[in-house]
Amino acid sequence: MPITRARTGTETLPLLLRIDLPGRDGRGGRPEGEPGGERAAQEEAPLICAHCSAPVTSRDQAIEIGGRHEHAFFNPAGIAYEIRCFRRAPGCLVHGDPTSDFTWFAGFRWQFGLCSTCLTHLGWFFSSPEQPSFYGLISNRLL
Repeated sequence: MPITRARTGTETLPLLLRIDLPGRDGRGGRPEGEPGGERAAQEEAPLICAHCSAPVTSRDQAIEIGGRHEHAFFNPAGIAYEIRCFRRAPGCLVHGDPTSDFTWFAGFRWQFGLCSTCLTHLGWFFSSPEQPSFYGLISNRLL
């Protein structure tokens, strides 16, 4: 699995690693051949918190950041996360002060994203003065 170092600004942070996900179409898409009607119904269905089943977001809020919807990264402690990007996540509570420390996306600051019902850590909210904000939600914490 190819690994590239993440960059923030002009410096390379050695502890932050991006993992290129295998088996994807390069844009983070799904394999071709998904039935059209089924796909439309899936986009309308809410994605829910894996812990408490509260609605968090929906597939129609999915966006690409850096050309991909799905990303995988290591945090400074060496824990790997696979995240998916969404423009809105109404069931996600943003917590903490924005910071650019160890950010995975150059030019963005992050805050924790918690389930607004059970407070489970679901991912992060990324904001930037120059680019639209988005949520990076941990794939296995959504159903």
